[in-house]
Amino acid sequence: MFFLRLIHILSAIFWMGSTLFIGLILEPAVDALGPEGGKLMQKLAGGALNRTMSAAGLLTILSGLGMYVSHSGGFDPAVMFAERLPLTLGALAGFAALLVGLLVQGPASKKLNTLGQEIAAQGGPPTPEQAAQIAALRNTLSRGGKLETILMLLAVLGMVA
Repeated sequence: MFFLRLIHILSAIFWMGSTLFIGLILEPAVDALGPEGGKLMQKLAGGALNRTMSAAGLLTILSGLGMYVSHSGGFDPAVMFAERLPLTLGALAGFAALLVGLLVQGPASKKLNTLGQEIAAQGGPPTPEQAAQIAALRNTLSRGGKLETILMLLAVLGMVA
């Protein structure tokens, strides 16, 4: 149980800290840099950022699930939805945050990276259609990041309640 808790806490700190850093510091800086910011995000998204965030989310959820089994009496509904309701709701919020990351953030980030590579291969500025796609994908990433942050905060509240 000690190692599950350690993995859960450390991976959750990294996952949430990275999400907050990206949303509160990195995205505004990237927006302020314009096209150069796009190049930075392309490099980050094409590198280890997506894999690292996904791994942290998965470690957080899997280790949390391992602990939840014992804290919920082996998924006993009387425990899950009475005594441990805040923990259950927090766990569901954490799982939802992971799904947002895997099903919204990851694909949008990959599409943005692919689009950036296409634009770089063209050797010129993006076409109006590509610029619209970039704006839409960045909007998706921003909204997904905000939703993920809210869900993570709800998960933390459920853990401490």
